Amino acid sequence: MSYNPVGDTDSEKIFFSILNAIKAKFSTLPSMPVLHEYLRVLLREIAEHDEEATILNFLLECGQHVQFAYSWPGSRSGSKVWNGLHYVVREPPFKRAALTDCDYEVDFAQLTDAGDRVAIIRTKPLPLNEEWVEFERGELILFDEGLPLKTPEESMTSELSGHGLATDYHPRALQEDTRRFKSKRIFTGEGI
Repeated sequence: MSYNPVGDTDSEKIFFSILNAIKAKFSTLPSMPVLHEYLRVLLREIAEHDEEATILNFLLECGQHVQFAYSWPGSRSGSKVWNGLHYVVREPPFKRAALTDCDYEVDFAQLTDAGDRVAIIRTKPLPLNEEWVEFERGELILFDEGLPLKTPEESMTSELSGHGLATDYHPRALQEDTRRFKSKRIFTGEGI
């Protein structure tokens, strides 16, 4: 079984091509750092096909706690719109955010708990009084409960905290991935 787009946009075609490449590569679900590493290589190959014409931004959710975000920004001929991605991480102490496109403020301290952290990802920074981070061209980031993890090595912390893919991943394979990605946390096999 392969994944097929319902519509005929280039965005759908490329996204389903990515899903099919992941399915073809892995017979079982990989650890987060292995998936992070594979996606980086795959997405670089896609962008290199036509670096100037390619515009590719997407979010790929991988369960309740994590999602990947990727940006290969650009602008179409004749357009003044730059299609890149930006993010901001909100965490305690939460404050008010003023929106750029209307006279409106939101007090996130009233909408959140002390233990919350969330990343907001957009093509254009929205609130005026926050520091948004623009993705580098070709950057793939794994967000784990709002925390940006920019490398496969950093993604191991997500896997070891139990936020990896729901998997029957073998403890020995996870131990090898831990060594390979030089995790500072020692793998004991507890809880598996």
